[in-house]
Amino acid sequence: MIVAARRLRHPQTTLALSDAPSHELSELHDLVERALRAAQARPTAETTRKERHKARSRHFVLALADALREHEGNDVDALSRYHDGVRPRLGTSDLLHDITISRSVQIGEHWYITEVLWQVESELALDRPDPVHDFNKLVLGSAHHKLFIASMVPEPDTLLRTLEPAAARCTGRVFLGLIPHPDHWDGDTAGGVRTWQFRR
Repeated sequence: MIVAARRLRHPQTTLALSDAPSHELSELHDLVERALRAAQARPTAETTRKERHKARSRHFVLALADALREHEGNDVDALSRYHDGVRPRLGTSDLLHDITISRSVQIGEHWYITEVLWQVESELALDRPDPVHDFNKLVLGSAHHKLFIASMVPEPDTLLRTLEPAAARCTGRVFLGLIPHPDHWDGDTAGGVRTWQFRR
């Protein structure tokens, strides 16, 4: 694996971007790959490219939320617009992020979120106007882990440099994952997942 030696300096933060193997990054890489395979296995009946892309993106978010919830244990909740299981307790199925993995506790008649383990933003459109708009949401969260998922681009280094200033403002451990665009899921996507960690 290649280790990116590039460092970005901010008034209070220095980041090193790395795809060097670590236990945590390897686990995350495996979770993203597993979610991609699960999403690819889901049939889509949509006829237009736009509808198919939307359905595949939804399948990926569902699969990644389920993989993260399973990874973190039975006492966590997965919140996303596609999960309704927590709505009766928390009053919503999703919060600000595409995926939130959290713990909650009941005190009296109310349920309180006590810990946020993961906050995930997923933007698989290649024509997105600015990936920073979605990544900025991760700066707002208090999760131990932040993950931004995007479609693979021809020059990942450009995207990484673009996201570094926002990543430097995040609390917790910050990760980036690139996966094949949903248009390419009918072909062989083996080895198509790349993951990085922004390290302080």
